[in-house]
Amino acid sequence: MLQVQPAKIHFNQEHTPVSTQFDDVYFSNQDGLAESRYVFQEGNQLWQRWQQHPNAHFVIAETGFGTGLNFFMATTLFRQFRQQFPQSPLQRLFFISFEKHPIPLEQLKIAHQSYPEFAELSQQLQQHWLEPIAGCYRFHFDETALDLWFGDINQQLPMLGDYMQNRIDAWFLDGFAPSKNPEMWNDALYSNMYRYSKTNGTFATFTAASAVRKGLENAGFQVQKRKGFGKKRECLNGTKLAENAPQFLAPQQPWYLAQAAQFEQQADVAIIGGGIASLFTALSLLKRGAKITLYCEDEHTALNASGNKQGAFYPQLSDDDLCNIRFYIHAFAYGLQQLGWAIQQGIEFEHEFCGVALCAYDQKSAVKLDKISQYQWHSSLYQPLDQQQLSEAVGLPLPCGGGFIPQGAWLAPRQFVQNSFAYLAKLGVKIKTSQKITALCQTSQENQWQLTNAQGENFSHTIVVLANGHKITDFAQTQDLPLYPVRGQVSQIATTPNLLKLKTVLCYDGYLTPSDQSKTSHCIGASHLRNNAERHFSAEEQAQNQQKIQQNLTALSPENHWLNDIDTSSNQARVGIRCSVRDRVPMLGNVPNFQQQVADYQNLYNLRRRKQAIVPAANYNNLYLVAALGSRGLTSAPLLGETLASLIYGEPLPLSEDILHNLSANRSWIRKLLKGSAV
Repeated sequence: MLQVQPAKIHFNQEHTPVSTQFDDVYFSNQDGLAESRYVFQEGNQLWQRWQQHPNAHFVIAETGFGTGLNFFMATTLFRQFRQQFPQSPLQRLFFISFEKHPIPLEQLKIAHQSYPEFAELSQQLQQHWLEPIAGCYRFHFDETALDLWFGDINQQLPMLGDYMQNRIDAWFLDGFAPSKNPEMWNDALYSNMYRYSKTNGTFATFTAASAVRKGLENAGFQVQKRKGFGKKRECLNGTKLAENAPQFLAPQQPWYLAQAAQFEQQADVAIIGGGIASLFTALSLLKRGAKITLYCEDEHTALNASGNKQGAFYPQLSDDDLCNIRFYIHAFAYGLQQLGWAIQQGIEFEHEFCGVALCAYDQKSAVKLDKISQYQWHSSLYQPLDQQQLSEAVGLPLPCGGGFIPQGAWLAPRQFVQNSFAYLAKLGVKIKTSQKITALCQTSQENQWQLTNAQGENFSHTIVVLANGHKITDFAQTQDLPLYPVRGQVSQIATTPNLLKLKTVLCYDGYLTPSDQSKTSHCIGASHLRNNAERHFSAEEQAQNQQKIQQNLTALSPENHWLNDIDTSSNQARVGIRCSVRDRVPMLGNVPNFQQQVADYQNLYNLRRRKQAIVPAANYNNLYLVAALGSRGLTSAPLLGETLASLIYGEPLPLSEDILHNLSANRSWIRKLLKGSAV
């Protein structure tokens, strides 16, 4: 399910890539560029439609990414359009593409040499290229977002879910010929294309096979033949006509249906919070042209859970829930991309892509790491190592083997968040500190939210995002969410000649970072006290941080004397309060109206059983949250912020439907109601 098999290709005499699996070329031997332009761009009338497009974004979906040629062509055309029509309301292009067998990087580079005019785009794609698991990866190319869905399209396309109904403007129905790849060209594909297409949305394809034509017509498209490209006699294109289009199909899981914001022209967004979740939400919203005001309770940003001197960046691979693991792998990949972006912008923050070592320090952890190894992740993501190998990777002798995440890192969270906010402030984000928002009220007039601070002052905004950590339940609208605070004390210890040998982040039942860039100190921690929001220093927790590593990694061999260098007695420490939830998965999306949902869904079990109509979930209009990041905020925040911004703007979402449902804020009581249990 998770593994993605790479393509096996060779190059023919015309230097065109040929699939060994499907015995078919990736694009025309005659002229791949001309074919793409004629079949897909002209077949969907992109240039004409973009000039008349009333919305801020346009969505193209493609069956078969291949070498990326169609993507390069569409992105280049869109840039030409933006240059020629800078005042057009159409600002952003989303290109959704499905690929069952991604081409290995070295062969992708060879294929791209045929098209030097796309050198900039192809180099950027090559930098992003990875060893994926099945699912969606979002990559940014300035005004174009590429959502690459890896895996079998029969499994991945339905994962666009209820939310994407009537949201796709145009289809590039590509892929290998129906005679070569009959598994893809099927009625399920055509019906999903129709379901996701907007009214008056279009498709175009190189084939004119009668089975394809009939399948598309049966799905509801009006299909027409046109002259084919080159030696091909005919090809097809078509439209989802208004008179043929059914009403909005009932969502399959209406209790989780995400709802976009309602606003005119520029979105006016208030973000309450000042940490890593607020930062990445603000960044993604700003890229879409939102007007943003940040309300931070403290004197400066990043003074609570995001305020540590050093923090680890790596995916959670050891969870028992595969849906959670998939989320964190996708979040990790997106986070790497965003950290690279921040470095390119010159945002200064201490960091080191040194890898993260996971120790099998006892029987329970050994079983957990063995379970991770059974997934057979690609070595670029995870490597099982024996005792000697792990010790070599870490740079210090260890009493056990374990695992290694080579792309893991540490970074300075407070420095990163504060300097990134300073960067965003220069781009127009208003940052209001020492502003404790105590109440929210949605006014009937102009659909505005009124924010009241501790001094009784009021502020109005169209959209509100709650990202204020464990205090998110302080509002009337959120008080029923099952969130709780978790106190964590991180100790800062002086380095020694031994500890300076530590090359990676070291995880056991806690973590130890390599030295900071000044080579003076390390961070070690952290304590974990549920339902505790106290911020005072604890001598007991300070001692426990030291005892934990020395007990977990005690070895019979005397060469492990480096553990004796761990000394927390200077009492240098920092306390942060994390926000968590029992199932340890973040919350994202609409803020649910708890009372209304319980009333609407009190008989949900029987409504489903009897197949009766079920209303979509009642949420507070234009009120959103990102919460419960726990101790994984550095890894999860970038993708959560991007997903939330996409939702607010009604754009494609960079996560599969099952993962999005797993992040829904109403999930705990919906799970009970689905079973017929009381909330």
